[in-house]
Amino acid sequence: MSRFRVVIPALALTLAVVAAACSSSSASGTKGFMDVASIASSTGSAAAYGVTQQNGTKLAVSELADGSINLRTYDDRSDPQAGTDAMKMAIAEGASIVLGPTLSPVALAADPIAQSAGVPVLGVTNAVLDMASIGNVVWRVSLSENAMVSASVKFAATKKSVKNAVLIWEPADGYSTGSAESFRAAAKANGISITSEQKYVEGSTSVGSIAAAATASSPDAIFFALRSAVADDFLVATASSKAVRVGGNGFNSAAVISSSGAAADGLIVSGSWNINVANSLSKKFVDSYTKANNAAPDSFAAQGYAAIEVVLAAMKKAKTTSSADIQVALSKIGTVQTVLGPFAYDANHEPTYPAAVQIVQGGAFTLAS
Repeated sequence: MSRFRVVIPALALTLAVVAAACSSSSASGTKGFMDVASIASSTGSAAAYGVTQQNGTKLAVSELADGSINLRTYDDRSDPQAGTDAMKMAIAEGASIVLGPTLSPVALAADPIAQSAGVPVLGVTNAVLDMASIGNVVWRVSLSENAMVSASVKFAATKKSVKNAVLIWEPADGYSTGSAESFRAAAKANGISITSEQKYVEGSTSVGSIAAAATASSPDAIFFALRSAVADDFLVATASSKAVRVGGNGFNSAAVISSSGAAADGLIVSGSWNINVANSLSKKFVDSYTKANNAAPDSFAAQGYAAIEVVLAAMKKAKTTSSADIQVALSKIGTVQTVLGPFAYDANHEPTYPAAVQIVQGGAFTLAS
């Protein structure tokens, strides 16, 4: 968001956050109009996700909100401190609900600010975020890494006859650590033995050496629990392997597939959405997003769009647009028809729609059958 910024002392900013939360009902509490903050990675390592996420949100507001939402956008710069600063500013400026931040580690740092203020947060792209550790204000829009990895690994086991695998992950990265845990759990649930784990440490190990170690034993599969910044390098390095390659959500990016070229072919990766899902709302979204942005949407754009569909459903159920009433309304939205499919929340604030299992073919994510 482009605006003049004033540096506010920490105590004053804390008081402003609390005051904004307490006064949200009177400041923007007229039913039918609400301040919504969208915090996303417009810059930094997660910009490939955050830019399309933000584009999807903006499109949904313009198409669906009919003037009922005042959207403010913020750049978390893919950084925990910047995300925390953006969260404080968003709440101080009167947001009744916050969408984002983009990365789970950034959300883990920023969301407790919203919890303290009682402002609900929709985790648009936070696949590995441990929401329970933060509190009850956090609701996920994307599927969790557990849900997506579970669907991919099950497909590999049942359709590709995978019995053993090597896991590659990055101990220094919060996303990678959570994704690795999801792969271990999914492998156990599907009778797959993880025969070794290769740890990539940027600056200390090379992509080539890790890839060579992973393929040396000729495993049935290679599981990638890696962030998008190194995903294309690992796809290229393992392209000649006969192993079935399965990626976590870090590989679910059009930018990763494009930069990998033919090396990405055959990759299995699940997402919250696929451009070819049989959903009339999704097809309409694809057309309008492509026209507005001169590019087809990815799953992060769809999740950003769906977040506004969920917000509008909550607004219809809420008594007012105060944060407290929106928080209550989110538990009462029932099933909402969205671009992601029929969307509902379970008791743990997790969405219940099914994952889209995808296989990369010819540089595109195709739905697995």
